[in-house]
Amino acid sequence: MSSLAIVMRAKDEMPHVRYALRQLKRQTIQDFELFAVDSGSTDGTLDELRQHAHRLRQIRPDEYVPGAVLNQAIAQTDSEIIVLLNADAVPRSADFLEQLIQPLQAHQADAVFARQVARDDARFIVDYDYQRAYRPDRMEPTFFSAVACAFRRSLWETCRFRETGYAEDLAWAESVVASGARLRFVPEAVVEHSHNYSLKGLFRKRFRQAMTFGTRPILLKQLTAFLREIVRDLLYAVRKVKLQTIPYNIVYRIMLHAGVYQGLRSGWKKRTGNRP
Repeated sequence: MSSLAIVMRAKDEMPHVRYALRQLKRQTIQDFELFAVDSGSTDGTLDELRQHAHRLRQIRPDEYVPGAVLNQAIAQTDSEIIVLLNADAVPRSADFLEQLIQPLQAHQADAVFARQVARDDARFIVDYDYQRAYRPDRMEPTFFSAVACAFRRSLWETCRFRETGYAEDLAWAESVVASGARLRFVPEAVVEHSHNYSLKGLFRKRFRQAMTFGTRPILLKQLTAFLREIVRDLLYAVRKVKLQTIPYNIVYRIMLHAGVYQGLRSGWKKRTGNRP
């Protein structure tokens, strides 16, 4: 029995998965089992996983439901501490695992998550969002990300991931906090991770996440948030002398908030059978 079980989800993650696996080989903690789940990679990711994973499961792309995949993978491990690390999340240091799980080992937390920093090729607005998301003074009590995190097996056994929809990590965090679990952000544990989604891809991602929650949409609330962020983005671009990014930043925010609002509408309609 390994002290840690690392669950890694992957689909077409080259070249990042190669760097992530190399960093795992350098960790100060090596007593871990790497359980990988690949959902149809065709870019060489599968070959990398075959070389490094202790166990590998392959599923079809249409079989990938985030929460269900996590639950199935964790159920096949027997370690007391579970680490989730996306295949495209690259640890920044050799003591990443050690730093990440330290609060668990010291019984200071029941679940922990790492700091994410954007890649060098991240768009200006994407990098800004990552900087803001991982500021401790701005985090919501239930903010959590399964991209790079760890938790006690006993916590997962009490509250498993929801097996429908997306945003499985946020839904899980809400559930475990409601049950009295302690979440902790570990800024010393850092992974490089970001996506330059197409505008269509950004809309789809936000739509799916928002639809999962199925809460009642409030147009005025969404518009207020949108306008506040537009002003904030504008001021930041001016301060950083990145005026050329402003047109894209605006379109980016439009697509993000449109995706959220439409997702909430669809989720609410599905949940209640009524239009908002």
